[in-house]
Amino acid sequence: MPKKVMSIVFTTGMILCMLTGCGESAPLDELVDNGQGTGTEADAYDVEAGSVHVENGNREQSKRTFPTMSKLRDLVKAEMGDHYWPEVTLSEEELLEKTGISQDMYVEFLAEEHDAETGIDTMIIIHAKEDYVGAVEQALEAYRSKLIENNRQYPGNYSKAQASRMETIEDYICFVQLGADTSIVAEQEEKEIIAYCLEENERAIDVLEKTILQ
Repeated sequence: MPKKVMSIVFTTGMILCMLTGCGESAPLDELVDNGQGTGTEADAYDVEAGSVHVENGNREQSKRTFPTMSKLRDLVKAEMGDHYWPEVTLSEEELLEKTGISQDMYVEFLAEEHDAETGIDTMIIIHAKEDYVGAVEQALEAYRSKLIENNRQYPGNYSKAQASRMETIEDYICFVQLGADTSIVAEQEEKEIIAYCLEENERAIDVLEKTILQ
């Protein structure tokens, strides 16, 4: 083969090699998934209580801010007005003693109960750590069952305990046992008293849902 032709063939081969890439290589998306990517690393964020970082579809991190516990309480209290009776705040130790929910299970919490010895109006909101949502739910279910059992001999409180509501809203587990003054329905049957308390509890749950999910 003439030297000129061989030179052309050799040059053409080099160009093709440069265009297609010599040797095997993974697609870019596989390189990213394997951590090879472009060599840049995601920035580290300090996560404050009440906020969480989520990933969107573009692999970018954005910050979602959740409502504070005091805001949730104030909004529920504003909705309930004179029918919101809990006013004694429980400490971490008291929450643990009453419910079995320990500090390592949540990001933050709010727990308030009625200060009267005979009153059981209560609101508990636990912003649970992701791995402990189920455990917190079980603990509050057990707490609710205990309240129902312990108030069987007190008709008014027994109806309130039966009407108590527990709802999980994302990572928030909310226990609401309200109803305030049930004397206005005291002459009615138990099912009417329960229905009244359920209506009051639902008002609080609606506020919590709208605020947390906004």
